[in-house]
Amino acid sequence: MHPKNSSSQTILRGQRGQIVVEYVLLLVIGVSVAALITSSMVSRSENNPGFLVKKWFEIIKLIGEDTADDLKSQQNQ
Repeated sequence: MHPKNSSSQTILRGQRGQIVVEYVLLLVIGVSVAALITSSMVSRSENNPGFLVKKWFEIIKLIGEDTADDLKSQQNQ
């Protein structure tokens, strides 16, 4: 019975190693996908800004234009 027990322990050790390798691969894939999503969201490149940065600049520009004051002066005339 002893040899059979040692072979099952060897198989379990191999399975544990495979689980660790699979976990590390999934972790690498998850981090890579997160990095790609993050770079597409907040890239500050002038040629290709991220969609979040682009929208933020549009909001800042709209606030800077302050069209409410322009409408108020037109109504008084």
